Amino acid sequence: MSDFDPIKALREEISGMADLAGDVVRQSREAQAQMIEAEARYNRLVKLDAFMRDMLKRMHEKLQAMETALENVAKGG
Repeated sequence: MSDFDPIKALREEISGMADLAGDVVRQSREAQAQMIEAEARYNRLVKLDAFMRDMLKRMHEKLQAMETALENVAKGG
């Protein structure tokens, strides 16, 4: 059985911590990329929602105008 070598033990701990730090950095970068992608998707959806609401409003206005015109024709006006 060999004697405990504190220098070797500390080197192994440092190596393990360095590996862990690398994993944390990698995961942090991945999370940031996912966050950027999610933000871009959210922004596209917000724009699409505004476009669709505007189109629906225009379509309702057109329908109302057509119905009013038809009513006026039916009334003889």
